Amino acid sequence: MNKITDLKVVSRDVLRKPDGRFQTRDYLLKPTLLPYLVYTILKEKFGSPEVDMIDEDKQQWEWSFSYQDFFVEIYDWKLLSTSIAVYHSPADEEKSKALAEKINEFLEKEAAQKKGRVRTLAKTATHKILENPFNTYYSAAVSLIDYGRLIDKMTMTEYHPANKSDEHDVFLTLSERVELWENKEDLYRSAFLMLLSSFEGFLNILYELYLHPELREERIFARISREQIDVKLRLVPIYCHGFKAKAINSEDPRFKNYFRLVNLRNDYIHANLVKRLERYIVEEDGVTFIIENEETSEIPTNFRELKLAHVELARKYIDGVIELVFESMETRARKEFQTIIFDSDIEVVDEDGVLIPNRQMLNK
Repeated sequence: MNKITDLKVVSRDVLRKPDGRFQTRDYLLKPTLLPYLVYTILKEKFGSPEVDMIDEDKQQWEWSFSYQDFFVEIYDWKLLSTSIAVYHSPADEEKSKALAEKINEFLEKEAAQKKGRVRTLAKTATHKILENPFNTYYSAAVSLIDYGRLIDKMTMTEYHPANKSDEHDVFLTLSERVELWENKEDLYRSAFLMLLSSFEGFLNILYELYLHPELREERIFARISREQIDVKLRLVPIYCHGFKAKAINSEDPRFKNYFRLVNLRNDYIHANLVKRLERYIVEEDGVTFIIENEETSEIPTNFRELKLAHVELARKYIDGVIELVFESMETRARKEFQTIIFDSDIEVVDEDGVLIPNRQMLNK
């Protein structure tokens, strides 16, 4: 293959077997190029794509080609990626892979000339998708907590060969169970930090969507973004529209619980040498004793002492402060925000500096 136009456009029907079923592909390559670039290159070279035989829930366009005794499909997938599928009869994975990589090579060369156009489109676009950090971090925390619970369950199952009912049953030896048991706290520590980061993501999305248009000037927005997290939370009704309260109530127990988490998070992140990390050696009657500083907080100041119950309490506090923010919002804004905040991606349209959530495209 010498150039991409060596491909010949054909109907997808050529992939059907005599019994009506489609052939099985030999190789699938996922280009790293933006679907927009792949689409514009193929349209320039081959005209408009085929759209009458696609999976409309997941695709918008597709081209079908022949090359020698190969068939090739190039199509988009769920807006975010493209695929190059190669078929050959009889099946020949190595040759199919080589052809897919050659096609991708041609696409990348063509795309190099169009990246300026993409940068211009990105700068002027008013229709955007925001990847939701709150959802990313909160979901990760929940998964880590679930894994910790699973380890508890697994380590309670002793290894007895006579109990194996199936060759695929898995039982852990004593040493394996002990190692898992000792290491599961790593999951809880990670989950705790994920929960704290999730609320920062929650606030960041809130500010991105509801910040007053006159405050979106880059220098002002950068100043607001650098505020301490508790100040940023307290003043969100001043900086953002959609709130009925003048400020988030710092006397509310949910605010105070969250503020305690923030202080803990600072000690954890910066590995501060808090008093709980100090232990004292005392000898009496020829016997050596270790004396520890008393722990008085609900969640330990010593990061190493975090248990599942502490992480679950932290999750309760995060859920509580989120509910406090919801309660402080006007009804319409609250309902809108509650609808989108747990989505992994948030689609918005910029209308004169105001970002309007739009769920139509991402929730087809």
